[in-house]
Amino acid sequence: MLRYIFIRILWLIPTIILVSLIVFSLMELAPGDAVAGILMYAEDISDEEIAELRRMHNLDRPMIYRYGVYMRNLLRGDLGVGAVTRTPVWDEFIRRLPNTLILSFVSLIIGVGVAIPLGIIAARRATTLVDNSVTVFSMIGMSMPLFWIGILLMLIFAQRLQWLPAGNFDDGWRSLVLPGIVGSFTLMANAARQTRSNMLEVLKSDYLRTARAKGVPEEIVIRKHALNNAWIPIITAIGTSLSNVIAGAVVVEMVFTWPGIGRMAAEAVGSRDVTTATGVIIMTTIMYVLVQLIVDILYAFVDPRIKAQYKNYGRRRKKAAVPKKPEAVLAAPTESIKPEEALPPVSIETPPEPQTPEPVMPAAAKPERNRAVATGSKAARVSFATRTFDKDGLKSSDAEDEKDLSADDSILVSKKYKKRSQMGEIFHHMSKNKGAMAGLIIFGIMIILFIVSLFISWDSVVSISAQNRLASPSLALPFGADNMGRNVFLRVIYGTRYTLAIGLGAVTIAAIFGVTAGCIAGFYGGKLDNIILRISDVVASIPGMLLGMVIVTVLGQSFQNLIIAVGVQAVPIYLRMTRATTMTLRNNEFVEAAQAVGLSNVRIAFSQVLPNGLAPIIVTLTASLGISIIVASSLSFLGFGVPIPQPEWGAIIADGREFATRAPWLMTFPGVFIMLTVLAFNLLGDGLRDALDPKLKKR
Repeated sequence: MLRYIFIRILWLIPTIILVSLIVFSLMELAPGDAVAGILMYAEDISDEEIAELRRMHNLDRPMIYRYGVYMRNLLRGDLGVGAVTRTPVWDEFIRRLPNTLILSFVSLIIGVGVAIPLGIIAARRATTLVDNSVTVFSMIGMSMPLFWIGILLMLIFAQRLQWLPAGNFDDGWRSLVLPGIVGSFTLMANAARQTRSNMLEVLKSDYLRTARAKGVPEEIVIRKHALNNAWIPIITAIGTSLSNVIAGAVVVEMVFTWPGIGRMAAEAVGSRDVTTATGVIIMTTIMYVLVQLIVDILYAFVDPRIKAQYKNYGRRRKKAAVPKKPEAVLAAPTESIKPEEALPPVSIETPPEPQTPEPVMPAAAKPERNRAVATGSKAARVSFATRTFDKDGLKSSDAEDEKDLSADDSILVSKKYKKRSQMGEIFHHMSKNKGAMAGLIIFGIMIILFIVSLFISWDSVVSISAQNRLASPSLALPFGADNMGRNVFLRVIYGTRYTLAIGLGAVTIAAIFGVTAGCIAGFYGGKLDNIILRISDVVASIPGMLLGMVIVTVLGQSFQNLIIAVGVQAVPIYLRMTRATTMTLRNNEFVEAAQAVGLSNVRIAFSQVLPNGLAPIIVTLTASLGISIIVASSLSFLGFGVPIPQPEWGAIIADGREFATRAPWLMTFPGVFIMLTVLAFNLLGDGLRDALDPKLKKR
């Protein structure tokens, strides 16, 4: 175990170097620099002073020189001095770190404390109203963007009811309630869903029935036997969600003006402070990787099999090094036995078992038997089995019951039991899934709205009307009007094209690069596999929201650049999934046959192996569509997405946040559309997974 931990910690060194190089290079490529950020807040500054500032920050030197200076200081434990704040980055990071850790810990306690009991209750009462309610809660919780939940809760409990403070850290523990609840939503939904799924499998096990038969109380059966054997996937879900809480803390902290490291990173990226942004992202990456390491270590303490494996590792190595000789060998005489003196082998033959002779069937009955089997009719098979035969042929006691199937009936039965195509089989199983059909209906409505948006003119979307300023919903304005009198209904419908295009575009980019790299890595293996996998690990270790902000800052705010920013951070997911699938299939017989025919390795990988492993990739694609939409709307809300006045749903919510108390409809309707769209993709992903998984197909 210690060796494993030591190796994982050593891998942090190249990860930190590559992460720092990526972030530093991207920030250097961004338009503007640290001096430009300082000039935004300075007045009456001369050209000589500007030149001196550039020399102070080594901006008159090449980028590689500045990176070398930065890494030299980083090895000394110095993260540099912020260009805008003029304070040491390390001191500012340490000052804000406890606030983020406290917020993450509170979110973890709330999420786990609610999710695990809910998952257990849902599993014990499967297919009941309680189970369905927990499932709906989990799906909705995974589909709601955190910034929208935060604003709604703040509007209700801070503005309307005035029970809790709206933000900051001035009111002690009361200030933690709303940010903690918002931060726990994703963790709560994922953990509850994972707990229910694994408990359902464990509750069907034979050893639980044995424990109940011995008289063990039900509470002990659930807590000690069932839950202990379901912990591994639950801990994985909790660890992944906790990493996402740390990575997505920037959204919660910006909504509640929480003084944490996420807000510090967003402000540094926005002001082009390369030193501060690089330092914060490096430290956040280290925290992100350490959380994953802690999750892996917890496996050993939860699963006794893994614990025993590490405990007996050294003992097994000693036994392997000094093999123990059998006593018979030690006591054997030293002189060898000649081959001709050896006894011949003795073979023991087992007598064959008596077989019952198969009854002879009259020739007259054989055509009818064949017809019954061919049609697959249960009634025909039963009727045929109950008949008696003699030497003259078929003997029937009841002519009506024994009447043969007509030709028309045979055709109908054969059509009914005709084998479906693969797509028909998938749709058949999805049609039985109510959730999948609900997601398909919602997705169909969104497609219709997307088509409708193509006929809405741009002028009607940005048209300003002073008399309709902050008008409430009515027949003329179904979703009301914003602070400039623009029709919110037209803006939300028009925004459908942005949301669907961003989701589909980001997934396409991630799938193209991820599937291609994963197929190559999994098929060829060796050094090429290690290189591709290490690069993927580096990209995956950078918190997605921070990486998206940096990419948008470098490329500039636009619709196309937002698609790239969201797609890049999803590449490692497709790469790992494709790699695992390819490694499973590359040793199959059809690959050997293709090699024997003379096909090239590239052609075999992409025309033979990849098509046979598309099922998990398609499921991943459907599920990641919702995540991409949430990330894109979050970036737009933070000011790193589609620029105003383009009506992307996240940007509409950010634009109406200032008027939330007077006009709550400015945030309600765009948020509902985001939630429904993501929910549709999540439901479709679940239904598709069940249809493609043989274990989960309902027959």
